[in-house]
Amino acid sequence: MKIPTFERRNEIIRMLLLQGYVKAQLLAEQYQVSMETIRKDLTYLQDIGIARKEYGGASLSQQDIEQSLPIRMEHGARKQEIARYALGFLEDAKVIFLDAGTTVHELAKLLNDYRPLDIVTNSLLAWESLDAGCHNVFLTGGKKREKNRSLTGSWCVQAIESVHADICFLGTSGILDRKGPTTHSYQELEAKKAMVRQSERVYVLADSDKFQESGFHTMCLWEEIDGIITDGFLSAKAYKQYEKIVPIWMAQEEEYEKNRQNSAVL
Repeated sequence: MKIPTFERRNEIIRMLLLQGYVKAQLLAEQYQVSMETIRKDLTYLQDIGIARKEYGGASLSQQDIEQSLPIRMEHGARKQEIARYALGFLEDAKVIFLDAGTTVHELAKLLNDYRPLDIVTNSLLAWESLDAGCHNVFLTGGKKREKNRSLTGSWCVQAIESVHADICFLGTSGILDRKGPTTHSYQELEAKKAMVRQSERVYVLADSDKFQESGFHTMCLWEEIDGIITDGFLSAKAYKQYEKIVPIWMAQEEEYEKNRQNSAVL
């Protein structure tokens, strides 16, 4: 029985992750589709950095596959600066959403020294870090996703949809050449979309490396968010490309200026 295109492509990704290689002819037989359809699937997966097409099939590309949590904890100082800068966007907010992600987790830790808030999150990392003596902290229900220490699924989405937040801080797998911020996780996608829908203002927290990466799923369009908060190591080329389509705020702006001037000299 044929399945929808997005499901077939997700299954091909799982095969690539498990086996490292897929054969086009076998995929066509398994999914009862033409070789041309499979070629389009593999071309799409190559375009977003997940696969590398080879004769007769495709192999796994290591460039943009979702990294494990310890690896994503790198660049901690940059993530902390982004989180510190993000505090300035809270203004008179009373209810906030915190998405899963390492940079958002850094923000959660800083909030313990901030004024009381109502905080709703699907991130176990954020939930464990937040001081319930200072804030009203709410954890959504849902299925645990170990890779990102997050909660997902219909229970999670229902909890989010019962809340209207003043502001939402989202994590992302990357934004390179996409119509909006992305995630590698299909499981987390609906929770992220729900947070966007239920928030007055939405900001994506993304270190500068995320401008060179992209995930499989677009969680929302650029016009649906209020901006990206990043660090000063963003390249001048990336800034010029994206500031035309989405507001960009930079922690460590002096670092950006120094890097930009150095690039101009070179």
